[in-house]
Amino acid sequence: MGTMRKKTLDAAEADAAQRLRNIWNEKKITLRLTQDKAADALGFSTQATVSQYLNGNIPLNTEATLKFAALLGVKPEDIRPDLAELMNYVRQTGTHVQDYSAAGWRLLKPEEAELVTLYERLPASEKERHLSELKEKTLEFDRLFEELLAARKQ
Repeated sequence: MGTMRKKTLDAAEADAAQRLRNIWNEKKITLRLTQDKAADALGFSTQATVSQYLNGNIPLNTEATLKFAALLGVKPEDIRPDLAELMNYVRQTGTHVQDYSAAGWRLLKPEEAELVTLYERLPASEKERHLSELKEKTLEFDRLFEELLAARKQ
């Protein structure tokens, strides 16, 4: 592996890692989180990456911070206070919505993210066509499901 020396984190980075660790330890039981599950949800290839962030071996960049915040249900600035200004700018209102069912708090699975990416590449007319097809399909499945439930109750 050569002589890859571990980069020492500066005070702010070390502080962020400590905050993340505290939040993780506080939330992992109620959220039933393991490092493996977290890696999966965050789109990291291995649990080792999660461990490295938690142990402060890798500094938390903005993207990783946002991912961990969404996963753990906290504000990004709870992990990295220096992001407060940016987050308030992004939120525009300067307030934080605690409702995690609200838009923006859903962590996408890789295939969902791929769907969005592919959808965005389509021309508007195609987007509309695909959306209405999806809605129709969903309604069909809903109807089918209701029929099955009704049949079960008889």
